[in-house]
Amino acid sequence: MTNSGKTHKVLEAVREASISIACLMDDCVDDEGNEWDAELKMAIEHIQDQISILEDHLGAMYHNFETKDVLVTSWLHKYRRD
Repeated sequence: MTNSGKTHKVLEAVREASISIACLMDDCVDDEGNEWDAELKMAIEHIQDQISILEDHLGAMYHNFETKDVLVTSWLHKYRRD
């Protein structure tokens, strides 16, 4: 795998993790409006914060990375310097 391919895999993995944790946070409330255990919710929020740090670092570092992956491209677009 090329460096470009590895970079894409890392960017894609972080983006997917961000989406997955956001979906999990949306599911922290059951159909009756009851929230999950507070400690579990705090742990998930902590993971989300850590993923955000990775996103910000990688986005700033690879803002000009070229890929046909629409999700990765749209995420990196907000870090592009015009």
